[in-house]
Amino acid sequence: MESVLRSVIVPCRNAKLGCTENIPYGRDSNHEKKYCRFSLCSCPEIKECNYTGLYNEILFHYLVSHLLKPDCFFTFGEPRNVRMAINDKNLVLMTLPKTLLFVVQCFREPNGVYVALNSLAPLGPEVEKFSYRISYYFDGGTCSHKLPEMKRILEVSYQTPQDKNFMFVSNSLLCGEVLEMELCISEIK
Repeated sequence: MESVLRSVIVPCRNAKLGCTENIPYGRDSNHEKKYCRFSLCSCPEIKECNYTGLYNEILFHYLVSHLLKPDCFFTFGEPRNVRMAINDKNLVLMTLPKTLLFVVQCFREPNGVYVALNSLAPLGPEVEKFSYRISYYFDGGTCSHKLPEMKRILEVSYQTPQDKNFMFVSNSLLCGEVLEMELCISEIK
């Protein structure tokens, strides 16, 4: 009976959202969990909002439902200064005409601050990819982190990153409770 069920092909659970992929019944599917471009993304204001939607629709929800922070817009390929209180935990960035959200997050730990920059989007191959460089300036020095491909996430997490997709600023380099950084997000062609 199990072999019969394994041979059954069913539509992706995101079919009602537009996905046309078929998945083997009963198997854990990476397609549905990570790669389907129709996977739902959660609003980055996760502590106060439970909205989920397609990655290319979440910006419209954000614009209508949440207060925009000053200087949240950026242009691809152009460095820009970002000022962020460490206690804010996240800063949402956006660019137009593309309808995408990016999230800068700070994670305070006993030895310093971890800073991550992610794109709110599924891992699907047809979803745009981005690279970034982020720099923190302190008393004549610079702490930088550059990734050739930005991590894409479906939901903001408030757990300190365990991968290498972050910049670390040690307590000895911090100049108060505000990070003054320069970041540049570029499209990968």
